[in-house]
Amino acid sequence: MSLILAICLVVLSSCSKEEAENQSQVIGEWKLTNYSIGTAHDINKDGWSHLNLLHEIDCDDSEILKFETTGVVSSNETYNPTIQISKSEVDNTYVFNIECAEGIISFATSFNQITSNTFQFNDKEFTIINNTFNIVLVEDIKIYNVDFSQIIETRDLVLTYTKL
Repeated sequence: MSLILAICLVVLSSCSKEEAENQSQVIGEWKLTNYSIGTAHDINKDGWSHLNLLHEIDCDDSEILKFETTGVVSSNETYNPTIQISKSEVDNTYVFNIECAEGIISFATSFNQITSNTFQFNDKEFTIINNTFNIVLVEDIKIYNVDFSQIIETRDLVLTYTKL
């Protein structure tokens, strides 16, 4: 009987240790390192187009997500520019109107572990691979005709975070 009890204790303690190790890969601070709509653009008109719009948009991009052992994820400086995009149907050129968010936008919410390296918060799942993860906001970016009277395209917004 004591052998069965010992085996159960070993199994339970190894599961708890494994869960803590798995969760520890998300615990810490994660910096927003990529903000992409899937196509390269030269928004700042410097002659260079980038897929990562953080290189093109002149707004403060110091967003850091902090995952805590208590199951809470928070950010004190959420990157949230207002982006309006129009596309000319004549020559297929895009025009970006960018307004940087003023002040500080913060949030705190809970996160859940789904599998050993997959987590979820705000109904968005993400998988950690090589100390990075992506959050995909499906069809989050609306592209309008030139007079903004009709949506002519949508794009996914992909946010990439890298562990500090």
